[in-house]
Amino acid sequence: MKTEITFIADTHHFSPTLTDCGRSFQLRSGSDQKCLIETGPIIDAAFDFISKSSTRAVMIAGDVTDDGEKVSHEEFREKIRKLSETKPVYLITATHDWCCDRNPRAYFGKEVSKDVPYLDHNELRDFYYDFGPKQAISEYITHLGLPSYVVDLSDEVRLLAINDDQDGEGHSGYSEEHLQWIEAQIKKANEEGKVIIGMEHHLIMPHAHPLISAFGMTIGNREVRASRLADAGLKYMFVGHSHIQRVSEFVSEKGNKIIQVNIGSLVGYPSSIVNVTVEDGKVSIDTVRVPTFEYKGTRDTEAYLKRHVCNFIDNVVISAAGKDKKEYLDRMQAMGVKPELAGKLRPVLRPVTKKLLKMKAGTAYKIVNALTLGRALDKKDVEEYKNKPVMDFVHEMILNTVGGTPEPKSADSAYCRLVKGVVSVPHLLVPGNKTLAQLPDVAQSIITGGKFNNYHCELK
Repeated sequence: MKTEITFIADTHHFSPTLTDCGRSFQLRSGSDQKCLIETGPIIDAAFDFISKSSTRAVMIAGDVTDDGEKVSHEEFREKIRKLSETKPVYLITATHDWCCDRNPRAYFGKEVSKDVPYLDHNELRDFYYDFGPKQAISEYITHLGLPSYVVDLSDEVRLLAINDDQDGEGHSGYSEEHLQWIEAQIKKANEEGKVIIGMEHHLIMPHAHPLISAFGMTIGNREVRASRLADAGLKYMFVGHSHIQRVSEFVSEKGNKIIQVNIGSLVGYPSSIVNVTVEDGKVSIDTVRVPTFEYKGTRDTEAYLKRHVCNFIDNVVISAAGKDKKEYLDRMQAMGVKPELAGKLRPVLRPVTKKLLKMKAGTAYKIVNALTLGRALDKKDVEEYKNKPVMDFVHEMILNTVGGTPEPKSADSAYCRLVKGVVSVPHLLVPGNKTLAQLPDVAQSIITGGKFNNYHCELK
């Protein structure tokens, strides 16, 4: 027997009624890895693509709106209603869907308006009742009024959809009572011979490297809670939140394993649609993206979203290198950096970024080896890349971080040694810093893509 299902995450729909695409919006849009004004067309294209596929059901792993704006929720619900005419849709919401900072925004001209109606957490279950709670064979309501639930997707496959927005102790995760309900659902499914697949928004463990995906990304008390999930018999968990495509593994002290599939944001590179096949108890993933979407003409999805991420980086670097101090401060503030700190950083950043924009790897090699007395880089490793702009390396590392390294390189490759050598410089100059000492391991994890193929693999 074969069951095909589909997972997406972090659609972050932003209603076009909330902006006139003026200066304030351009600053906001230019400071984010994901898109804003393009979310509607991207979602429409993805849903049309999915509706024509052979998948049995569609799961959406939270943060369905940009910041919980009521109008964004209303538009998104209409989109999933249309999709549900051909494919059942099951979703969970997350903190962006009830604007946990109570500060949704609209952008008109140079002004940012904070007087935007939004949905509160206790309104979301009823609002999305038709997309999970209505079909549930078991349901748990958290202290925020948000539902976790279980549905059968086929005779073989059962979905455990978990809302992990708060654990009652100031972190994402689950209360003890909630966790006991989750454990009971896992055990019940296994007793009934079902393949049970979990879905929640936050990560149950860091992936790639803790410096990338630990802080603010995972559930609270993650080692204990992940161990209890694994020991109860959960083998697969699909998550969102980090906007990174990555497959990783957790092993409890008792030797029980969970495979975590982190789904990249649908509206930012890599725009992941994760197709899952369950057949004879085996689970595999095949990740695709929508080829094109319509926004001011037909857009190549991959190329457009890659460019959006790179522009996000370039906007900061160019503004830091430029003469216009206000432009630089505006860009930094849009990223959440306080003006006082941004002002102090500018004298340091400006000369560095000016050189960075023009520098090639051959020049960088000379500077790095001068600073480290030849300890960081081998001349043979740089030879192949000496004429490659340094900013190209920056773009590639950012894209591979969020994109799960679609074309991984060996840890023994000249490329990997070169990048690791460059990022080792801070630690060579400040040898006592434990965080800086980890940067080469972070780079290697990104470049090699990790243990699993993050796009196509059997989840063993």
